[in-house]
Amino acid sequence: MPTDEGRFVEEWERDGRRITIRTARWSDLDSYAEMHRTLYQERVMAAPRNADMRVGGELLGKMLTHDAAGTGILLVAEADGRIVAEGTLTPSHGDRSITLGLLVLREYRDMGIGRRLMRALEVEARRLGKERMDLTVWSANPRAYHLYTSMGYREMGRFPRWIRSDLAPTGISDLVWMIKDL
Repeated sequence: MPTDEGRFVEEWERDGRRITIRTARWSDLDSYAEMHRTLYQERVMAAPRNADMRVGGELLGKMLTHDAAGTGILLVAEADGRIVAEGTLTPSHGDRSITLGLLVLREYRDMGIGRRLMRALEVEARRLGKERMDLTVWSANPRAYHLYTSMGYREMGRFPRWIRSDLAPTGISDLVWMIKDL
């Protein structure tokens, strides 16, 4: 069960910023909710409800429960005194599979945070006894798609014109399902 200190995973410096990856804790709620509000303003999050403090608390609580139960985990990247990224593992539809989620604030992209979070999540998935990881990504997010393919994920399916997206030239984006065998 996680303590309120969080479990340390990794720390490094990039562009004069010290970045720490660790497990989440309840005391992260304000910073966690603020990160989600910022992501919504950056048009990364699909729903305005994700910018709400109450929903942030529900999301954090759900992830801390997964961690305590051994069914998932929430890793956060902290820099400049706040949470700037998250990587999640949540139960998947397959017994030996787990679903990965990744969010990084725009200002902190291209600093290796996403790639490091994904590597740490692969270690956690193996620790949880999983053999495969899956994720979804919008086709309107080619940077994320490139990251995932460079990390060994392969496209397994595509739901055409699945979600409204301000990132897509047509306003509608495909939802791409990807997997990786561990």
